[in-house]
Amino acid sequence: MTRLDRYIFRQCLTPFLYALGIATVIVWMTQSLQRADLLVDYHQSLGVFARLSALILPSLLAIILPFALFAAALYALQRLHADSEIAVMFAAGVSRFRIAAPLLLLAFACALATLWINLDLMPRTYRQLKQEIAQIRADFASAVLRSGEFVSVGEGLTIYVDEARPGGQFVGLLIHDYRDPDSPRAYMARRGVLRDTDAGPVLYLAEGNVQRAPSDGGAIEITRFDETAINVSRFNPRSASLQLEMTERYLPELLRPDLSKPWDRMNAAALIAEGHNRLAAPLYAFVYVLIALYALIGGPYNRRGYALRILAACAAAGAARVGGFLAQSLAAATGAWWAIHAAPLLMIAVMAVLLADLRRFHAASQAGAA
Repeated sequence: MTRLDRYIFRQCLTPFLYALGIATVIVWMTQSLQRADLLVDYHQSLGVFARLSALILPSLLAIILPFALFAAALYALQRLHADSEIAVMFAAGVSRFRIAAPLLLLAFACALATLWINLDLMPRTYRQLKQEIAQIRADFASAVLRSGEFVSVGEGLTIYVDEARPGGQFVGLLIHDYRDPDSPRAYMARRGVLRDTDAGPVLYLAEGNVQRAPSDGGAIEITRFDETAINVSRFNPRSASLQLEMTERYLPELLRPDLSKPWDRMNAAALIAEGHNRLAAPLYAFVYVLIALYALIGGPYNRRGYALRILAACAAAGAARVGGFLAQSLAAATGAWWAIHAAPLLMIAVMAVLLADLRRFHAASQAGAA
């Protein structure tokens, strides 16, 4: 890179980092507040809360990166215009492509970062987040079960233990489970152990019996068991399940869903569309930079400023992203996966052609004036 290239690159890099940092902090704080229940309900420390909140950062960065780049490109080009630096560059024979090259290089770096986040970092951190939340629930359930006390674990479940031992082991358990009002039941067990499973915290009971009260008011049914298990999650077991969501899946798991699983089979089209979207999303960094370039160096110099062009560029960038979402929805509904990739590629091609035509137009105008 020449000195001019490095100068233009720095002029865009600095506002890009500022915009990225500010937007990330604002969105991150908003998203983190949604997990404040972990701090209150589960008596966790601020350190644990901060660590869990940090695990959602990659998914936020994947969304914010292209928009921060777009804002930085608009700011840098507007500033160069305001200081008449672009006018001086043009007078010195610097081409529009020469000005655009450093910004396109930054867009390339942004696209690579977005691709890495989409394919590796985001699913990895989301899986870790879900596992840590499940572990917190299990640890909390184990901590609240104390010797000689009746403890309500969630709504409709009361547990009493004679003796609580280390490692989530208990002796002498009495459990009243009335989560299903039509079928309340009581458990008595000699021993029990609390373990974390895919369905949430589960209390395994041994050597006991379960008593059920029929809804018709008949005699109580008593069933003895050697072993049984009770889900003691404070939340709906479905919400505690470690079923992999879209954000937690790697690319092969999205493009080739396991059709033997009911959830994957029902959402196969959406999973495949999400996989293609993760591959296509980095291209929007180039779309936004080209829109900014077209708005601020694609036309003639304007002494009155470029406010209208900037507003038009913002509208175009928003329309471009909405078009990408529509393409993803269309692909999920029809199986036209190519549309997800075609949307940003078509926008890049259109903007490149417009910039090229303008360059030829201005060159012809200058030749005619001479």
